Amino acid sequence: MIFAAPILAAHTKYPTLTAVLYLFFSPICHQIPERSFFLLGRTLTVCHRCTGVYLGLFLGSLIPFDSRLPASPLARRIWILGATAPLLLDVALPSFGVWTNGSASRFTTGLIFGAMLASLLLAGVAELTDGVTEKWQRFQASEIKGGIS
Repeated sequence: MIFAAPILAAHTKYPTLTAVLYLFFSPICHQIPERSFFLLGRTLTVCHRCTGVYLGLFLGSLIPFDSRLPASPLARRIWILGATAPLLLDVALPSFGVWTNGSASRFTTGLIFGAMLASLLLAGVAELTDGVTEKWQRFQASEIKGGIS
């Protein structure tokens, strides 16, 4: 959806749909044009950092599940801290005049953060759905036998 708005704006006569897409992302992202990538002469619906987060979520979801998340709780906390710290530093250090971030640092830190989020979200979904298949198979088997056990 972040790429759809500029494509629609450049190639169609549906300005209302384009405006709805930008409006949809406005509570999530500041959408400052100077801090956003352009496509076909129009800004994406989100900034550099948010583009990185969404792309990181997508790419992170493509990584095989077994290699996605460390097993121990301590390793998971380190993984979260390691992925979040660069983003926080990239946001905070310019406020103190220590660092001047640019589109590359915003995008890269968002990408790392998004990949970390993907690993957590997919692990959470796997945990929620763990055992659902077996329960469904048992339900189907009991239905075939003529009753629910």
